[in-house]
Amino acid sequence: MRLPAYKRMLEHESRRPRHDHLYSDVYDSPAWQDVMGPVVVPNNRIGLQYCIDGIPAFAANTLSLKPAEFMNLSLPPSQRYKVENILLLMLLPAVMKGDQAKKYYNFAARYELDDLFQTGQSK
Repeated sequence: MRLPAYKRMLEHESRRPRHDHLYSDVYDSPAWQDVMGPVVVPNNRIGLQYCIDGIPAFAANTLSLKPAEFMNLSLPPSQRYKVENILLLMLLPAVMKGDQAKKYYNFAARYELDDLFQTGQSK
């Protein structure tokens, strides 16, 4: 938020072209409106999507990992998927299933994300 160029990108929702009869981005969906509310200028909220999926850690496919990451949906679509704009929360071994993985997800939610959700700042 301190970088002017990044802050301008976060204003995409209010600056983008709109079409009343088309869904052209996540902002047009009723779910976005329900969760995020109406567009705010200047922007004082950021919508993050949590993603997790297994990937091979090495070309030899000897180990798989599950990166847990956030995509910033408040950025323009051309910027959301760039590596430099994806927020990595943690890496888990892909062999970890069910309750083994759940304890790490719970820890991250409790100690890494709760303050961010409640106050807008992390510890």
